[in-house]
Amino acid sequence: MIRYLKRRIMGSYRKDMNTNYEKLSKKAIGCMMVNEVIVGVVCTFLTGVAKVLLADVEFPFSLNWLWGIVAVIWVFCIVSPFVRYQRYRYRFTEEEIDMREGFLFVHRDIVPIERLHKIALESGPVDRIFGLTKVIVTTAGGAVVIRFLRIEQAEQIVEKLKHRINQYVIDKREKEMQA
Repeated sequence: MIRYLKRRIMGSYRKDMNTNYEKLSKKAIGCMMVNEVIVGVVCTFLTGVAKVLLADVEFPFSLNWLWGIVAVIWVFCIVSPFVRYQRYRYRFTEEEIDMREGFLFVHRDIVPIERLHKIALESGPVDRIFGLTKVIVTTAGGAVVIRFLRIEQAEQIVEKLKHRINQYVIDKREKEMQA
């Protein structure tokens, strides 16, 4: 049954994912799980606080449904890292950066290399515990974040992108000089 569900959930996305896309390291699942547990704990705490604060207020209905919502949030917190890990892909070509991620909805960002303005590395406390970081690529239209990368891998990506950007600028100047 589990294999069937996994095939149903992931099957349509695997058709589109080819070998050109990079997958995340296994550490990413742990990092995602810790982040989701933090979300679950905060939601549980806030629900408990709301329940205590609203205990003396009379409602025409019971507030026990709040705990049902918390249970649903916990199910999402436990399931989402595994699904997100399976769906998270990124690749770099000579012309663009292509990144996909998502849990319920898959989001795809394609950024032309020529549009890059800034490249940055950033890591939060949970990322650092797992030895992961993220590459933030900024364009005039916004930013694309490639998360859950090993530090060495992220530094290599930044160097490759800087090299490609520099090469693009050199090629563009040469074309302008010839025109």
